[in-house]
Amino acid sequence: MSLKIRKSHELGGVCFLWGYDILKYWVFGGLLGSKGIDPLIFLYFDMVTVPPFIIGVARLVNALAGRTLAWTKVLGWGIIVILNTLLPYVYAAVAGESQFDTTAWIIFWGLLLLVMANLWRTVRCQVARHQLGRQAECPVRRLPCSGHK
Repeated sequence: MSLKIRKSHELGGVCFLWGYDILKYWVFGGLLGSKGIDPLIFLYFDMVTVPPFIIGVARLVNALAGRTLAWTKVLGWGIIVILNTLLPYVYAAVAGESQFDTTAWIIFWGLLLLVMANLWRTVRCQVARHQLGRQAECPVRRLPCSGHK
């Protein structure tokens, strides 16, 4: 069985996340305002990044699950997903900088580094696995690759 995300799934994902964004605005708008973050600007960034995020996730999953693997596409879509995930929160961090201390910045950049390292490891693993054959063990630290079973 092959996993493939279709356009109809993408549209459903966009609608779901837009609804979730509106719910977050309704529930947490006052808290954001009290921290010096304009809730409407946060909502704007949150909603405008949903379509590229969903399309990026779909392309990333389809590229990782497909027979042919172009690691540059996987890495590119992975970066698009990460950037669209982070944009609203980067705005919140910058806008609420008086509330965002050094520890929070260290945690923020540390998590970003971990996400990027995991993406890089996954891409390297999938490329190596594709070159060695679909049933091969991942040569990157001898860890099993996620994705293909």
